Amino acid sequence: MMSPRVFSLLFAALACSSAMADTLYKSVDGAGNVTYSSTPPKGGKVEKMEVAPPPTEAETQAAEERLKKNAAQANEFEAQRREKEAAQAAQDAEEARLREAQKPVPPVVIETPAPMPDYYPQPGTRYPTGVPIPLPAPMPMPRSR
Repeated sequence: MMSPRVFSLLFAALACSSAMADTLYKSVDGAGNVTYSSTPPKGGKVEKMEVAPPPTEAETQAAEERLKKNAAQANEFEAQRREKEAAQAAQDAEEARLREAQKPVPPVVIETPAPMPDYYPQPGTRYPTGVPIPLPAPMPMPRSR
């Protein structure tokens, strides 16, 4: 049976080994092709790259919470922007309506004159009641002296 001290040391070693970054090798051959591998290749230009360890569960959860918070804030800003645009559009429409109302009314131009109404009925026609209009009496001729 393992002692608690050995067990804790073994657990610490495993935790540290998983937390350590893996090594990655980048090589470029003579034709300019780039190759990445976990083992160093033979020949060609080789560059050793350190790969960062993956994020912990707490870091992942914190990032997800920040993402949700940022998305909610972006939605709020978008709603505010839309409200401002709608208010500005309403204000622009009202200003345009007022400008249109302040324009002088152009004069009315009559292309053809309107017919003059008949103030006196024509002889031989009838009144609206159906009574005939009498013909005017002949005018007397002046006497010559």
